Amino acid sequence: MMLKLWKLFSILWSLRNQENRKSFIIMLRGYFRSIAYRSQILAAHPDKPYKDVTLHSGVNPKILLVVHEFSRTGVPHAVLYLARALFSLHGVRPAILSPNDGSMREAFEQEGFPTIVAPSFFSSRDCTPEACNYVASFESIIVTSLAAFDFIRNFRGICKSLTWWIHETDVSFSAVANTTADLPYFFAACESIWLGSPLCFPLALRYAPPEKLHLLLYGCSDEALPHHPHESGKIVFSIFGSVERRKGQDVFLDAIELLSEDLRRNAIFRIVGSPLPHESSRYFKKIRTRAARIPEVECIENVPSGRLVEVYADTNVFVSASRDDPMPIVITQGLIFSKVCLCSSAIGHAQFIKNRKNGLIFSNESAEELSANMAWLIRNPTELATLGKGGRELYEEYFLESVFVNNLAKLNRDVQIGH
Repeated sequence: MMLKLWKLFSILWSLRNQENRKSFIIMLRGYFRSIAYRSQILAAHPDKPYKDVTLHSGVNPKILLVVHEFSRTGVPHAVLYLARALFSLHGVRPAILSPNDGSMREAFEQEGFPTIVAPSFFSSRDCTPEACNYVASFESIIVTSLAAFDFIRNFRGICKSLTWWIHETDVSFSAVANTTADLPYFFAACESIWLGSPLCFPLALRYAPPEKLHLLLYGCSDEALPHHPHESGKIVFSIFGSVERRKGQDVFLDAIELLSEDLRRNAIFRIVGSPLPHESSRYFKKIRTRAARIPEVECIENVPSGRLVEVYADTNVFVSASRDDPMPIVITQGLIFSKVCLCSSAIGHAQFIKNRKNGLIFSNESAEELSANMAWLIRNPTELATLGKGGRELYEEYFLESVFVNNLAKLNRDVQIGH
């Protein structure tokens, strides 16, 4: 009680500052808009369950996780890790809601997590009173992507406890800010904001005070992957992920072209991934055309999970040339498997990697530095094991599943989940 009074006093005292008063007014307006919206919807219709949702568990899950899609991309994987962690902490399997179906949905259901595909939850035009009542039935809701902001727009006055776990950085923040002017209200509606990378903080600070922001790195389960050297005996450099400009496959090719032919002949370079639907097909075609001119480059598209494990196994160096990437899961997987991770300074892992100790870093978009690092590894193959071991230690310090659970438990002291 005393702590709450002290917090209230601190807030009132801070209103002496003009900027703080402005932020407080924005928050207050957002709050009253939310209350009015909730009253208008719920008072006009009788209570009844949301009939379009069928949960596979016989009990109320209590916790709802909201993700923008069930694709096999980074954020849905992070949500699966979060669902596991919440289950280990509370013994309750959260339900997972998304507007878009995808192959990742099966992974949730295989582990017993109920899933819901309901586009109407993300449309103010189609959102029903039944949906409002359904959302209100959960004790805690965690929205797990900036891209799911429409859910917060619709239910910010209805959720009993609302947390936003944001993984995106500049490109996504700019896109959302250009889509809606209500972003400050959405942040104000959340009790807590979790950030999946240190790179998210400067952007989130535009909309929320520092005390509301908390770093929460995802945690990956430890997996065994025996290393199988490539049959050629050459060093294999692989860049994984959707083929789009943000991921920097063009920078990777630029760096390869800067290598001498003698060095190139001692290595294999792989581009593993497919284009994003309707977004990067032109870029993808350019990358394929350029790659076809370099004999040492392989392009692997639409890789099934079994084949992907094989590609991981004989890869020596996991490369990330991303121009903007908060915390790519594939690099964390490289750390798990004791692979050398060669990363752009623009990704979240660069905040933790110490150059030539537990990985390699090159300046964002610098093909020259990336090429120099690849040349150094080709000339010094004995460094691969040392750097891989250091990367594995980095995983155990920051990304181990038990570390994630412990960090989540600490946040639970301030944000009550599942009780």
